[in-house]
Amino acid sequence: MKQHRALVALAVSRAAATSDSPPLNITALSSRSGYSVLERWEPSSSNPIDFMSAVNYPVGSTMEAFWSRIKPRTYIGEAWASQVQLTVIVNGLVRITAPAPAAGEQSASVCGLAEAAIGRPETTVVYGMPGTVQSSILIAADLKSASTIAGHFTDFPSDEPTILVQMQFVDDRVPEHIVLHDGPCL
Repeated sequence: MKQHRALVALAVSRAAATSDSPPLNITALSSRSGYSVLERWEPSSSNPIDFMSAVNYPVGSTMEAFWSRIKPRTYIGEAWASQVQLTVIVNGLVRITAPAPAAGEQSASVCGLAEAAIGRPETTVVYGMPGTVQSSILIAADLKSASTIAGHFTDFPSDEPTILVQMQFVDDRVPEHIVLHDGPCL
């Protein structure tokens, strides 16, 4: 009987700890009306599981994972996600502007400027770097097949290499999520 009570107490304490855990919010690159955009997502599967003294959030079905090393001050320019993936920034810095700046605009100066072109989303910038969940985790889901007008703009302005861990989602399935707002997590 004592063992049964202990198990019930443990289950109740786990449930309380899990329900008190804050939802996970992630910056995502997605597509809207043919443009790559930055959004703040709350994964629908963010029902955390308490295990091994940690709050664990399900990631979803992934295939392969890669370590990527990008040389300092690498300029990519306009790009699209090659597959839907979760990216974790381990070292360095990545600057992402979405949608990619229109002709004549500078990447670093467009944050918060409204676009003149009708239907073009506002251009926003996110700096990804190690540190917090908001700054070091990104879902890239702006495939070229959906962002047909403009992709995102990427460069790695750090003086040291940028190290990423990239995990591809099975069948390019975008994880279920709720869009909390336009723009990145702050």
